[in-house]
Amino acid sequence: ADHDTRFRSVITSYDYDAPLTEAGDPTEKLLAMRDVIKLFREVPSGPMPPATPKFAYGFVTLKKVGNINGVLDTISPLGPVTSKYPLMFEEMKQYYGFMLYRTTLPQDLSEPTPLISPLNGVHDRAYVSVNGVYQGLLERDTVLVVNVTGQQGDILDILVENMGRVNFGSKINDYKGLLSNLILGKDALTDWKIYPLDIDGAISSGWPHSNQKSVSSKQAALSAGPAVYMGTLQPNGLAWDTFLKLKEWTKGQVWINGVNLGRYWPARGPQQTLYVPGPLLSTSLPNNITLLELEAAPAHLRVIFMDRPQLNITAGKS
Repeated sequence: ADHDTRFRSVITSYDYDAPLTEAGDPTEKLLAMRDVIKLFREVPSGPMPPATPKFAYGFVTLKKVGNINGVLDTISPLGPVTSKYPLMFEEMKQYYGFMLYRTTLPQDLSEPTPLISPLNGVHDRAYVSVNGVYQGLLERDTVLVVNVTGQQGDILDILVENMGRVNFGSKINDYKGLLSNLILGKDALTDWKIYPLDIDGAISSGWPHSNQKSVSSKQAALSAGPAVYMGTLQPNGLAWDTFLKLKEWTKGQVWINGVNLGRYWPARGPQQTLYVPGPLLSTSLPNNITLLELEAAPAHLRVIFMDRPQLNITAGKS
């Protein structure tokens, strides 16, 4: 991540106008560089290796597996650690990914009540739910207050996302999680259950495709907030490179056949597609797609596999 006036996460793609694309294909820049080098040194003879073939596999419709709070037994097999005050990722030995912080509302909140991170202590993004109903988010440096409602004793879940560590400059000691207390109204929240999440481990072991349970009608109706979705790309005899586009999805991560492709955030851009290397795909077996959507899924629940990337569409400021 970068940090100038504030924290700025880095996109998944490393295709920063490079001489080779993510797929390893030569570019005009590579040919121009070779022409310059030829003026001073010998270069290997023979033609430049061609670009690999790409394929547009088309649309796949996903289905909901469940909200994050409904699949904790699977993605947090070790269960929670209890603590009076929040613990950072590093204190939990959870260096990447996500942790879920859980407590209960200490009083009735019939009117929207501010949940505040007064010391900018959310590193880096927190998704807030009460009894599984999404309330909104807190974001490092930019969104320090979200309003919540509920009854005394309701479960307050805060899913915190590590969006990458600052890797240079004065902010290099970049701790993650809830670094300081959260204030609800006038009270500091205490008595936390903290769940380290091993989402990668669960998906690489075959979940959720290996353990398909029907999602409850109540959870299915909740389209907002962190949730897991799944689908399959049927084989067609080809295992060519392709590019996954998540039009109208909001923000999250994607896995193909248990391999984490990376993050998507099309509203921030500029990256709109994720590169899917052909060797990840099976030519004869269904290809498993797993998606963690953190904010809101589109009604159509479709993704599309394209034969070209879209990396430079600036839809909003980062």
